[in-house]
Amino acid sequence: MPLKKIHRFFSGNVPRVPREEAMKIFKRDHYKCQYCGLDGLESFENWMIMTIDHIHAYAKGGSLKADNQVTACQPCNTIKGTRDFNSLADARKYVQGKRAEWHQVYQDQLQAMRGARSAQAS
Repeated sequence: MPLKKIHRFFSGNVPRVPREEAMKIFKRDHYKCQYCGLDGLESFENWMIMTIDHIHAYAKGGSLKADNQVTACQPCNTIKGTRDFNSLADARKYVQGKRAEWHQVYQDQLQAMRGARSAQAS
């Protein structure tokens, strides 16, 4: 078994990016999610949910090099997951599409809940 696979078996699939390296990526990307544009410098709450994402998923053999890493908010990082993309543009298109789908589900659920509340109040 290759050494890389043995290391992943014991340490898990998600590497820990050292804080210094993460801060370099955040600075390079101007503290903005590269998928949705959330500005990590706008508020402390936004800054707290910033993560590092691997465009070509590390779990699928992607590199740990900076050119394979981008700033992402936790929701976008979760949406992308370990899916593998050839470029940031492809990943962004996927994440934005899923966000739009989930936004519609949210709107539908909100409307249904408001309708149920109105019916109860009557």
